[in-house]
Amino acid sequence: MKIALTLSLLLAHLLAATAIAQDKPNIVYVLVDNWGWGDISVQGSTIPTPRIDALAAEGIRFTNFNVQNQCTPTRSAIHTGRLPIRSGTQKVAAPGEPDGLSPWEYTIAELLSDAGYSTALYGKWHIGSKPGRMPNDQGYDEWWGINEGSNAAAYTSTPQFDPAVAEVPHFWTGAKGKPATKAEIYDIAAKATMDRQSTAKAIEFIKARSKERKPFFVYVGFTNFHPPWGVHPDFTNKSKAGVYADTKMEVDYNVGQILDAIEDAGIGENTIVIVTGDNGAANYPSPGLVTGEVGGSNGPWRGGLSTAYEGGMRTPAMIRWPARIPAGKVTDEILADLDWFPTIAHLVGEEARIPSDRPIDGVNQAGFLLGTRENSNREYVVTYVGDTVFAVKWRNMKVHFATSEGTHAYIHRYTFPQVFDIKEDPKERFELWGNEGYAHAWVMGPVAKILAELNASIQKYPNIRPGQDFTGYK
Repeated sequence: MKIALTLSLLLAHLLAATAIAQDKPNIVYVLVDNWGWGDISVQGSTIPTPRIDALAAEGIRFTNFNVQNQCTPTRSAIHTGRLPIRSGTQKVAAPGEPDGLSPWEYTIAELLSDAGYSTALYGKWHIGSKPGRMPNDQGYDEWWGINEGSNAAAYTSTPQFDPAVAEVPHFWTGAKGKPATKAEIYDIAAKATMDRQSTAKAIEFIKARSKERKPFFVYVGFTNFHPPWGVHPDFTNKSKAGVYADTKMEVDYNVGQILDAIEDAGIGENTIVIVTGDNGAANYPSPGLVTGEVGGSNGPWRGGLSTAYEGGMRTPAMIRWPARIPAGKVTDEILADLDWFPTIAHLVGEEARIPSDRPIDGVNQAGFLLGTRENSNREYVVTYVGDTVFAVKWRNMKVHFATSEGTHAYIHRYTFPQVFDIKEDPKERFELWGNEGYAHAWVMGPVAKILAELNASIQKYPNIRPGQDFTGYK
């Protein structure tokens, strides 16, 4: 009798645990590479992006979503909720330089895995190229993709390339608890079909996991819109407007395929879908495009990739969760890539797993997303370019301490900070500090307070050096 009762209680506990697991939402995060704010038709693109526009209309579209200045820092911020300067991931590492997240960092994939989620990454990782710092070492049950930058596809096409002295780029594959291994060669031809493969693998994962009584998290890192330029053969010259326009159509198609897979699996109601970019478009003249053609639109904003101007900081961003997030909302409230880590933890009821032994720079936006809070919990963004604070955006004001107009441009440090009203002056061209008789110098008050608090935090919790095998604060 006691044995039967014990078994009944055990079964009841298991059923309860299963029910709780089923209640937790699935999460699909799609990260688009070098995605300009104006590269979707709902924000001005003349090339239609109907699937992305429809997704945005089914949830919340953010017009003031802020990222870091390059690929690696944004991926780090999304995964850890920490400013990349803290984790030694503040810039894209050149081949041979130390890189990647320290194994001590606790990623959103680890948090969700610890909470009982199945986890997978397909596509571009770019926050750890060495064994021990790859996705399967940082919370992902399985992964396939590239461990370094998208541009590595072009290495072997240069006439001077010598595999005796430089490593041939490859795709990698891995599973939790096992070393990641090289797969096929990653070259220009392979990059052209990579996003389609990442999409197909994500769809396969969604189909398989949706049959299990367990929530899942899948992160899809596209390589479009990053050079070397090229699209899947299905989209070659499809737009009749050039390779960049073809790329818009392919990205929209791939996002649509993932959305269709979610609906076909019958899990759309309780699946959170997030789609964002990692930085603004690199809309500078680029080799490989038609002479004089410039790819990408950052909308009304100045600058692009590797700058602290709004065109480099803002990207398209949207979230859909039919069960909980109201549809049809467009907001210009400030949000940041840093915020996804704590926000996702709160949305799935796992906020207790957020580390308390380190600074978390992201803020919880769950109440704002769910409609229980009118405004964002964030009113400022600090933008580093490498090791240097370039700018602080506070409310509608922007203070620049340094500038650089492009990926390889020199850094220019201002003698006096430059102040702009980005609501009235999206191109950040009319400087207010000097041109209005110092009337706007007061803006330095709140901005100086932000930087002083950040510097105090860094003094207490020193930044991890790139490649450092950090083990924790003493």
